[in-house]
Amino acid sequence: MIDMEVVTGEGKKVTCSASNNADLFNAVRAGLGQVGVITKATLKLVAAPESVRRFLLFYPDLATMLRDERLLSAGNRFDAVQGAIVAAPSGGLAFQLDAAKNFNGDPPDDNVLLAGLSADPAQRQPTTIGYFDHLNRFTAFEAALRANGQWFFPHPWLMTFIGDSQVESVVNAELEALNPAMDLGPFGQVALVPIRRSAICSPLLRMPADGTLYPVSAFPMSKGEWRDHFGPAFGQLDAAKQQYDPDEILTPGYEIF
Repeated sequence: MIDMEVVTGEGKKVTCSASNNADLFNAVRAGLGQVGVITKATLKLVAAPESVRRFLLFYPDLATMLRDERLLSAGNRFDAVQGAIVAAPSGGLAFQLDAAKNFNGDPPDDNVLLAGLSADPAQRQPTTIGYFDHLNRFTAFEAALRANGQWFFPHPWLMTFIGDSQVESVVNAELEALNPAMDLGPFGQVALVPIRRSAICSPLLRMPADGTLYPVSAFPMSKGEWRDHFGPAFGQLDAAKQQYDPDEILTPGYEIF
């Protein structure tokens, strides 16, 4: 993000960036709409790759999947890695990774990409698709759900950041409480996405060591829980709220203040 044009709760149009009105810039990013409405944003663009080499990798258990997920997220072998725990057709749970490598020209060497992984070689599912098709891959799935009416079923979700030292115990505890067939069904999943803390530069996007609710989740929080969530950064948001939206007009539904 280079800069943003923001309309504050006072109705003022302000341009902000990391070096200009930085307090507003930092309060708007991950600020839950509490201090302003973004009306324009300037982003740094990079050239899109031509193609994607994608692998679906399958594992016998959570620990083995997490081992490979850590290995891949620590290096630069893949550009995107996501784990998923789904209901297995035969009962119980299935564990899988979806790993994608962007490229131009000749495809990368599969042996180099997959070296040292513990996924079952016999079950690996490699594909090569165009970059746009990869980004748009859920469109057909959404269309199918809309066609049979299932898109309109309630589909609650919960999103949290969990520290690496705790992820296995936390996820295992949740899995033990699940009935895969009833709670996940054919379309539900527990998604595990590795994120490097160093990539997060928005002060209000909280990344505690052990775990915290991601604010877009569907579960309400009390004012006290919001203060616990933001921790030392709450004062920054509170000060911005008082300066840019003193009448508390914007986004009251979260009930933060």
